[in-house]
Amino acid sequence: MESIWFGLQDCYADLRKNVLKQYEVEIENLAAIGVSAMMHGYMPFDKNGNILVPFRTWRNTNTAKAAAELSDLFVFNVPLRWSISHLYQAILDNEPHVKDIDFLTTLAGFIHWQLTGKRVLGVGDASGMIPVDPATKTYNATMVEKFDKLIATKGYPWKLLDILPKSLDAGQDAGVLTEAGARKLDITGHLKPGAPICPPEGDAGTGMVATNAVRPRTGNVSAGTSSFSMIR
Repeated sequence: MESIWFGLQDCYADLRKNVLKQYEVEIENLAAIGVSAMMHGYMPFDKNGNILVPFRTWRNTNTAKAAAELSDLFVFNVPLRWSISHLYQAILDNEPHVKDIDFLTTLAGFIHWQLTGKRVLGVGDASGMIPVDPATKTYNATMVEKFDKLIATKGYPWKLLDILPKSLDAGQDAGVLTEAGARKLDITGHLKPGAPICPPEGDAGTGMVATNAVRPRTGNVSAGTSSFSMIR
């Protein structure tokens, strides 16, 4: 967790330094902010906002049993790296922290939550937690129901939708930078709150923005956890 904030603060400090050097202007207000980070993984928090286990990234490969069982249950290929695989593996392993989960999110979702107070995800990042229904642009209701039935005998005080971030489409209101969020980014205290922040996303959507592949007849290729092309 310390590395997350050190990295963000160092990145912002570098931006502030460059702007001050080139334009002799101190950044106080930003027109908009967007958060992107590695997709998938497992960041569970209790009701007090404390992380319950060390961050398990998409590179953790202890979820083979969970992914296989969920693939059969959903009749849909569920990769080892997805958040739902991490959650179910923790359940299969009878990890005691599971009963205390109040919020489960990705890295981008965590940072966004800390900057805005909003428990949301962009639809692309959300689809790396559990499949999203293209019609509703939120978590697949049939799969959610199947999962809740699967773990019903465990007696947890939550159901899946209780702990997942809300899925938002691109362009939807995802909150603004709070005073506390501004202090987390800019430790010098110059940055003011109020900047709108878009739904946090993973590499696919932000890759298109970063390469300006959002114009018609453009595209980009991503190669990492999977290889795919995004065509506009």
